[in-house]
Amino acid sequence: MRPLRRHATTLLLVVLAAAAAVALLVLDRGSVSTDEAERRKKHLLEAWRPDEITELTVTMASPGAPQTARLTRGEVDDAGQRPWNVEIDGHRYPADEPTVDQLLGTLEFATAERRVSAEASDPAALGLASPRLSIALAMGPRRERLLLGGGAPTPPGAVYAEVAGRGVFVITKQLASALDVPPDRFRSRSFVPYVAAELSGLTLDGDGGSRRFSRAPWGGGRGAGFRFAEGSPEGSGVRVSAPALDLVLSALGRMQADAFLSEEEARQAAVSGGPRVTLTLEPSDPAAKRGVIDVGGACPGRPDHVVAVRREPTRAAACVPESVLDPLTEEAPRFVDLALVAAPLDEVAEVKLAAGERSLELARAGSEWHLRAPQDRPVPTETGRALVQAILDVRATHLLPGASDVAALGLASPRATLRVVSTPPGAASEGEPQERIETLEIGAEQAGVVHVRRLEDGAIAEIPALAAGALLPSEVSLRSMKVFDFTPDQVSALRIERPGLVQRLRRTDEGAWRLIEPSGDGLEADGGLADELAELLAGLQAERWMTAYADQSYGLGAPRLTVEAELDPATESGAGSTGAATRAARVELGARAGAGSFARAGDGAAVFVAPSSLEAAAGRLLLRRDVFLVPPHEIARVTLAPRGAKPVVLERSAEGFTIAGAADRARATALAAGVRDALADLRAEGAVALGEPERHHGLSPPRLRISVELSRPQAAPAEDSDAVPPRAPAGSFTIAIGAGDAFRGTNVVYARRDGVRAVYAIAQSRVRPLLEAAGIAGD
Repeated sequence: MRPLRRHATTLLLVVLAAAAAVALLVLDRGSVSTDEAERRKKHLLEAWRPDEITELTVTMASPGAPQTARLTRGEVDDAGQRPWNVEIDGHRYPADEPTVDQLLGTLEFATAERRVSAEASDPAALGLASPRLSIALAMGPRRERLLLGGGAPTPPGAVYAEVAGRGVFVITKQLASALDVPPDRFRSRSFVPYVAAELSGLTLDGDGGSRRFSRAPWGGGRGAGFRFAEGSPEGSGVRVSAPALDLVLSALGRMQADAFLSEEEARQAAVSGGPRVTLTLEPSDPAAKRGVIDVGGACPGRPDHVVAVRREPTRAAACVPESVLDPLTEEAPRFVDLALVAAPLDEVAEVKLAAGERSLELARAGSEWHLRAPQDRPVPTETGRALVQAILDVRATHLLPGASDVAALGLASPRATLRVVSTPPGAASEGEPQERIETLEIGAEQAGVVHVRRLEDGAIAEIPALAAGALLPSEVSLRSMKVFDFTPDQVSALRIERPGLVQRLRRTDEGAWRLIEPSGDGLEADGGLADELAELLAGLQAERWMTAYADQSYGLGAPRLTVEAELDPATESGAGSTGAATRAARVELGARAGAGSFARAGDGAAVFVAPSSLEAAAGRLLLRRDVFLVPPHEIARVTLAPRGAKPVVLERSAEGFTIAGAADRARATALAAGVRDALADLRAEGAVALGEPERHHGLSPPRLRISVELSRPQAAPAEDSDAVPPRAPAGSFTIAIGAGDAFRGTNVVYARRDGVRAVYAIAQSRVRPLLEAAGIAGD
């Protein structure tokens, strides 16, 4: 005890010192240090400690009662954040975090233009006795209060502001505007109570019928993890189309409140239009309440918005974008997944096709692919991707009822199976399987169709027999995607054959193209179109390989289109190889295969899918498209003769082109200039027919006849020249404009020029100035 007594005084002094330090720290928290004061001497608020901010109150004056938003900071949540809540008119809501953060950032860096002297700081005169805005801030033990009053004389738009305990200042118009946030803006705009990852089920009722979806055991992100709920007419457990449901989930994400409505406003909207869709959200958390939202009805004062009323778990009404209704009103069949394999390409890790003793097994390693069976070897990236993409592209024409006779459909003993292993993103973190395994059973062909059973959901799909080839093991599918291996400049001649037409072109020594067949007045080759076709052939790649042997089902017994390129051995092997044998590259196009066509090359029997660009380039007439162009400096007179109306004559003068006899000289000059420019830009989209026009071309008689008289006669073009469009020998020619139509995605009119035995399509936009000058309304 003696040692303890000996040190009692010392221990007491230590305790008292510690207590004093704690008291000093607590009391000093509200004060501003010298360094802090110096650092923030130009700011309105002399202290800023964001971690200590717990409360923010914004009060705005209004014609009625003042509007107040009281914001309080919550406890740390699972994400390590302290979310804000807002209380408005006695009701508590989640706060709009970006709006709160923006106001806090404005307060932190707010500076004054100048200080107002104490003698001039009359609150009533400066509008501070009844401020238009009050902001109160609780920051630890400190309490800050900022008031905005009336306008200051300078700078323009400036406002008086008072900081409690510091005095009155003048702030800029920009700062005042940033601080002037209406209290209801602090309420979160989020209207839907749950995000997709939190849902176990989703129901849509109203326009589009009743559609009920539930979370599926196979997992997957967003819409990929849902199926039709039990008792659905589409089939209990049938897989839902991920892209279709993703549109619904995206609509929920866009269902942000543009403006909140009172109960009376929501009731009036319901009376006037009523909801079109009722959305029911079932949360995965058993403790959470379901969400029920009615959507539809005109939103007062917002024609491009509709009313959304959230009935559960909390009540609210708001105006939301009208566009959210479109995916919510789609009928149930649009949500049925007709794809045989749901996994996207970038998630596929393994593919195994098996039929009897034949099998093909492919695995991904990063971005590369490796063949495991029937051989062990690497596979070119593009080849592996093409094989997998071909499988993913197969879609059912429809799904059969669940009670179908599997034996009658050839599925009791399937002829082949397909197994696809994929790795959905984030599966492990969400507690879902790390791998998704999809297995298909493929039945035998029956009357041009094949039935396939998806074991994942038990659905039986019917697909065209041609599409089933992508689901069967075949080593031809692992061929290089490159069909031909030569360069465009090696092509010395082209031959394109389709029923009723053969086109032959040959390259001249100068590199231009000469039309050999068909022959006729004014017909010449279009060098640009011929070069494009030669380039496509030289770089031709298969979209995918189908089978080693073609049968009649691919349409190659009587091809729709045959394209052959003659290759010049001199350009292929160098000038010293002129004695080498000329070879050819030949490709035949058969039946359609989606956007492309089934095809085979040369004498080979293997079938591949050729891209649509090949048929687009080879399936047109390769005739020059500039036959209607007229250089402005060669024009002497133009006569526009509309059908059944008085001709309009345009003449060249020293001042330029004008319409003869026009009363309004300025307008006539403008129209004439438009005609001149249009004739200089009258390039056709392409030739559409040879010989005489047909009835639907509308050229007998034409809608408009354009007679062009040239200032000097034109010499006939050289035999191999493609520099000058064909000219009539008398120094003038006529263009006939016929009916409108669509050609390769462009609105066109049919046209013909005398001396050229072909009908062309010209874009309506190029012809419009000619029609307007002739007094023809519209196109």
